[in-house]
Amino acid sequence: MASVEYRWQQPFLSVLTEVDTEKFAVGLAVADDALFNRLLELEGTSAANEERLALENTMQDLRLLRSHSYYYRV
Repeated sequence: MASVEYRWQQPFLSVLTEVDTEKFAVGLAVADDALFNRLLELEGTSAANEERLALENTMQDLRLLRSHSYYYRV
């Protein structure tokens, strides 16, 4: 993901570069909320499939980050 195309992507990109475990956990929650809120906004609309696909892919990425983050806690 080279650039931010949708406003909900910025919190996700911030999580990818966070090295502080506490800030990382908070960032995951913020990114998750941003995605969820956008999904709610799109509910019942005929939004572009591109954005929906990007949301689904990013949700999978967040799940992976969340599950792997437990292994690296100090």
